[in-house]
Amino acid sequence: MKKSNYFWVSYADLMTSLFFIMLVLYIITFVMLGQNKDELQKMVEALRKKELALQNAVENLKQKLAVYELVEQNLKPLKENTQLFRYEEEYKRFTLAFNVEFEINQYEIKQGKLKNYSITASKIEDVGRQLQKTVDVLALKKSNTPAMENVSYLIIISGYSSHLLYGSRHNDYLLSYNRAYSLWNYWKEIGIDFEAKKYKGLIDLQISGNGWGGVGRYNRDPENYFENETKNQRFIIQIVPKIGDV
Repeated sequence: MKKSNYFWVSYADLMTSLFFIMLVLYIITFVMLGQNKDELQKMVEALRKKELALQNAVENLKQKLAVYELVEQNLKPLKENTQLFRYEEEYKRFTLAFNVEFEINQYEIKQGKLKNYSITASKIEDVGRQLQKTVDVLALKKSNTPAMENVSYLIIISGYSSHLLYGSRHNDYLLSYNRAYSLWNYWKEIGIDFEAKKYKGLIDLQISGNGWGGVGRYNRDPENYFENETKNQRFIIQIVPKIGDV
């Protein structure tokens, strides 16, 4: 049975319509893909920039870690000198390995002000000489090592005081600062000056008084109130590296 001409006309119209629809869909898809391609390209470029920034940050951290390791090596002589220094790993600081006990309400490193003056003053001088020797090594390493060009050091001399029954917080905080100042001045009088011109740009010196505060204080012995508390009459020395851009 032969199909009528109406069928073929209708069929041709249908196929034309389908072709037109497919053409429109293709054009729309092509345009959308073009837009997505631009967006994807922007995303890829942004990710590449982030990756580069991350790589630079990691490299910077590696360089700073290498510098920190150099600093640790330079401070090793102080850690090994257990007769003069005791390194407190928990607090990353040095304290003197011997007792420094002042007379009541005294702060000067002088005869009659400091108990066991001759022995203690001699050890305090040895501490200053050893610390100065270490600082000289730091200065030499900085001048000879490009990686340490932007490295400087914060040296903090802290004085502490005992929290005794007859003391007041205000007076003991002033007392602890005066003790730190007295140590700085004592060293300076015997030629140990960490603020000398040769240390400019290398050392930032600070003097502080921690009074009754600060971490790592000796706990009181309830059976002997003064035994441990008097040990808090001490000096703390912190050497903190300050690392700029490397």
